Amino acid sequence: MNQTPLPITVLSGFTGAGKTTLVDALLANAEGLRLAAVTCGKVAAGADRQTTDLPNGCMLLSLSDRSIEAVERAITWIAEQQRFDAVVVETSVIADPMTIAEHLAFGDDDDATLAGRAQLDTFVTVIDAANFSRDYASSDALAERGLPSADHDEEDGKTVVETLVEHIEFCDVIVINKTDLAGADEVGKVARILHGLNPRAVQVRTQSGNVPPDEILNTGRFDFDATASAPGWLAILNGEHPSSDEPDAFGVGHFVYRARRPFHPERLWNLLHQEWPDVLRAKGFFWLATRSDVGGSLSQAGGTVRHGPAGVWWAAQDRSEWPTDDPELEAEIVAEWYGDPDDNSIGDRRQELVLIGLNLDPASWQDKFDACLLSDDEWALGPDGWQRFADPFPAWEVEDHDHDHDHDHGPDCDCEDHRH
Repeated sequence: MNQTPLPITVLSGFTGAGKTTLVDALLANAEGLRLAAVTCGKVAAGADRQTTDLPNGCMLLSLSDRSIEAVERAITWIAEQQRFDAVVVETSVIADPMTIAEHLAFGDDDDATLAGRAQLDTFVTVIDAANFSRDYASSDALAERGLPSADHDEEDGKTVVETLVEHIEFCDVIVINKTDLAGADEVGKVARILHGLNPRAVQVRTQSGNVPPDEILNTGRFDFDATASAPGWLAILNGEHPSSDEPDAFGVGHFVYRARRPFHPERLWNLLHQEWPDVLRAKGFFWLATRSDVGGSLSQAGGTVRHGPAGVWWAAQDRSEWPTDDPELEAEIVAEWYGDPDDNSIGDRRQELVLIGLNLDPASWQDKFDACLLSDDEWALGPDGWQRFADPFPAWEVEDHDHDHDHDHGPDCDCEDHRH
């Protein structure tokens, strides 16, 4: 039965995870579904695209152009055929799922290319169970694996694990593939890690990409706000995760560090350059004593840690610059404010860091971060005295980061990064 608008399933995953194998399995389905699959690969010389019609009514459309605009045009053409039940888009390893969603999600807008023709239905990430733990612990840059970044700049240093996290944290379904090559214990470990990174996503375990079509096609699971808010760290900060620090049924624990005193920059720098073997993911922002106007952003995954500017604290701004026409934002500032409303010495400045891990020891991490805070004697020196502290962090450019404490710093920002 044809469906209007046509449901779109987007497949993401790292090299070798089995996306192409999964697409082949879907196209060969025995359920009578008429599927169109869009892939970016080799086509005949001089051609923009190549179509292969299959005997069961399915079709494979290969594009030479990897751009999202080319994919959008292909989906539009497929939808206009009025003969398919769903479309599956196999993305390249360097494609950011959220960027794809932002481009395609508003297909109901009158001016959108996909308006009324097709709509996003499910975002799927395919994981190689046999190699996931190795890749997640790796500090390799994409360039070291022979892969360009999304903007083809090999100097940006984007890593394998950062790419994996992009795929995992923005999806509705995670397909744990190649379970036959990993062993039961390893598959269980991978499942626990993935649940910690994205507790909302439905997990499907499989071999050779053989996934029941109804698990990933026409599921109705995609919702931009819900999918974008799926990362485990964000759910924890938003209070959508059990507050207990005890590990969940998957053995994944979390810890939220909060404080209203600044970090000594040198002590925090030293902590960030230590091994964090029990931490799978860390995210949040922090307050350095030497930089009381600008909040810092921290993002850790596997063997990669990045830090940089998150935005200017409201307490560092003149009240005339505060929002007067956004009640929700005004309420947020009030809720985050510390002390008297007229006291800007602390205001919204704070430490707020989420750690997710297996065998995580919250008490130990509490002590480690507490040791980075200013002592009473250091605190008594005041902001002018704090400027004399050694500060090994690189300079922060905040021109494009004002008030964006939730900005997810990646390789395109002026963040310093290092790898464990």
